[in-house]
Amino acid sequence: MRRSYNVTADPRRVLVGGSSYGGLAAAYAGLRHPETFGNILSQSGSYWWTPPRTNKPDDFDPDAEPNWLPKQFVTSPRLPLRFYLDAGSDEIDLSGQGAGILIPTRRMRDVLRAKGYEVHYQEFIGGHDYLSWRGTLADGLILLMGESSLDKGADGQTGVPAPR
Repeated sequence: MRRSYNVTADPRRVLVGGSSYGGLAAAYAGLRHPETFGNILSQSGSYWWTPPRTNKPDDFDPDAEPNWLPKQFVTSPRLPLRFYLDAGSDEIDLSGQGAGILIPTRRMRDVLRAKGYEVHYQEFIGGHDYLSWRGTLADGLILLMGESSLDKGADGQTGVPAPR
């Protein structure tokens, strides 16, 4: 892409994002390639997910412990990443199978904050759908890529003093 288009190589100015499994994939891309992606926008990320037991995509281990990706962040060194996470009030697990979105996203938020990451988190009233996500997409883009956020230094602080 950089060969064909005038795209920056500065990961602080590159965002990867997605919703549902795409939100999970965006966070994983940041974990594995922080030299490329510095900003992660995850709308209703599927943080409950665990890898299948084999190469068959439907071969999930019913006894697998959930929250695989948050555990990857726990065991990895802190990386130069910034996050926007959101989840809806109706994204709860009514089946008891652990596939809810709201609680695992809160857990991911807590893990990231405990590791010292800059995390913007929002809960919206709604469910797991594009109608809900269209309302928060701009919020995530502005928080991660807005002019003031790009002026932050390595310590995460802008040159503007905090309001008193």
